[in-house]
Amino acid sequence: LLFTIELGFMFDCAESVAVSGLERKESRGAHTRTDMPDRDDENWLKHILVKNSVDGPALEHLPVVITDWKPEVRSY
Repeated sequence: LLFTIELGFMFDCAESVAVSGLERKESRGAHTRTDMPDRDDENWLKHILVKNSVDGPALEHLPVVITDWKPEVRSY
């Protein structure tokens, strides 16, 4: 029974990750899109907050506060 309840929460979490990943029109960190392979700091340097609503996930964009380190392209 506990596994069944937790599975529902896992589906909610997976849906939030998928919806927010599709909302972001760029590649950033672990969210890599083959159709948009580059970062776009000008338009997408923001947080995406996902909240549950009656109609499904509701998205909100929040600004990123830059304190010490400026964003830069990472190369590994």
